[in-house]
Amino acid sequence: MPLFTYKATDEVGKLFEDTIQASSKESATGTLQSQGVKILTIKKVGGFGSLMLGGISTSDKASFCRFMGTMLRSGMSVPDAVEIIRQESKNQKFQNILADLSYQAKKGKSISSVLEQYPHDFDKVFLTMVKVGEESGTLEKTLEYLAVQLTASHELAQKIKGSMMYPAVIVVAMFGNGLLMAVFVLPRLASAFLKLDVPLPSYTRILLTAGEFFGKNPVLIIGGTIAMGLLFFSLFIIRPTRTIMLGVISRAPVVRTVIKNIDVARFSRTLSTLLRSGVPIIESLDVSSESVTSPRIKAETKRFGSQVAKGQSLSDIMATQKTVFPSIMVQTIRAGEKSGSLEQVLSEVADFYEKEVEFSLKNMTSLIEPVLMLAIGVVVGVMVIMMIAPIYSIIGGLQQTIQQP
Repeated sequence: MPLFTYKATDEVGKLFEDTIQASSKESATGTLQSQGVKILTIKKVGGFGSLMLGGISTSDKASFCRFMGTMLRSGMSVPDAVEIIRQESKNQKFQNILADLSYQAKKGKSISSVLEQYPHDFDKVFLTMVKVGEESGTLEKTLEYLAVQLTASHELAQKIKGSMMYPAVIVVAMFGNGLLMAVFVLPRLASAFLKLDVPLPSYTRILLTAGEFFGKNPVLIIGGTIAMGLLFFSLFIIRPTRTIMLGVISRAPVVRTVIKNIDVARFSRTLSTLLRSGVPIIESLDVSSESVTSPRIKAETKRFGSQVAKGQSLSDIMATQKTVFPSIMVQTIRAGEKSGSLEQVLSEVADFYEKEVEFSLKNMTSLIEPVLMLAIGVVVGVMVIMMIAPIYSIIGGLQQTIQQP
């Protein structure tokens, strides 16, 4: 049922703002008026427009957990705490979700049961931790752990994006430069040279004919190039194709190491946070496997829960997957199991591999830079040759025409 936010005055003229659930705006207005409320403004939360609002960032969720935990620890009620965060949020979609959460919390619903209605915005790890925190009475502490975990994930993601920004800009600039040359420079040469009645080599004539076509259909060429670029990027957004693309990219030697370290760090961080929150180890392992992106590593981690349920230790299970989990990680976890400090050890493992990811990204960027410079030099050289070759061919053709008796 739709949710509506409204501003109104009560019977004594006091201004207040609240939410109400009703089948329509007219129904909400009638219900409020029957309660003696004078409505000033009322509007629907969400609707079709909310579908275009994008998602909720990891930093927004981390801030929500941090502030929510602080306010609950100070004795504030869930609806009041959520309402304060909603008013301060700049994300319209998050505001809509928080308005729904505030309203349903007043009706006695738990935070986890409300957020479960938004599976695309809150993953299984988030929902499991909040639910366990509510059931164990340690929601404030659980939200604190979750805020730390989300902040670490956000920082890691920002480092990855920052490292990839320079190569991405160079590649886009290369394609953009090539597109401009093909649409604006080559057609001018083609229009001039094809009018001359001189013999031309086959490759020159093909190049000039293509340039003439580009000049006559610039909208088609530019639009087609943009469409192909969007199609390529969509392969990394749609879940099925993203899995395939990651599987292909992860086979590259340098990229394979980086992706493996990212997954190891995420798995360790998530498992550590879940265990600290009081989630049983078997459920923690099942949920932690969802944080892994590599299909191969995810397939291995999904079996951990059932194997631990049979009495095997986590370190022994990992030891059978030496190509996935490094020996130093296995030995560290074994020590944590023996000392009873597995949560702390997993957190330290996550810190270590997040730093390894940072170093690997720096090394990969240092390797990509000279390769890109070489590629730019080759592309520029090919472009220059492609532009100059027709001129020499035409000059040669003109000379032959002049020398003929």
